[in-house]
Amino acid sequence: MKKRFILGIGLLVLSIGVAHADKQIPDAIKAKMNGYVGVWEFSEEVLDTPDSEPVEVSGEWSARWIFDHLIEWRATFISADSTVTTVEYEGYDKQNNGYGYWFASSGYRGNYYDVVWDANTTSSQDKTFAPDGTVTRGRCNWAYNKDFTRVDYTCESLTNGVWWTARRGSAKKK
Repeated sequence: MKKRFILGIGLLVLSIGVAHADKQIPDAIKAKMNGYVGVWEFSEEVLDTPDSEPVEVSGEWSARWIFDHLIEWRATFISADSTVTTVEYEGYDKQNNGYGYWFASSGYRGNYYDVVWDANTTSSQDKTFAPDGTVTRGRCNWAYNKDFTRVDYTCESLTNGVWWTARRGSAKKK
């Protein structure tokens, strides 16, 4: 019963997200977002806290358009002691000129703000809502090469008023 309830809630959230996703993505932004589509191999260094030891993570993520206005990301993250697979949906919000929200199979959801699209770089800040109710803030910078076949990225988290690097990595399109 519990699994059906959770699945029902997930489908309801997906349905609401699809209904509210902005279907009028400006051509220049959609062209850039098209660069995300494909299969990517990545390698990154992840820290859970500012004082933790970095963990090497690698894997693959893929991005595709669904409903012509949502991007679905599927990813597998592999580290020395675990393999995690996730699915995430992101929708465009013209008020923020970028992704407005996202939700993931892990139960996390969030919204982006202060999105800046410069040439081949996307920078944004976000609020993330964990399944346990914890709210965190983050910011990321994604620097793509000219033909969107490689990206270097850094993501930071805010803890006690101090920004610290939580993820740093690179990915190459297959």
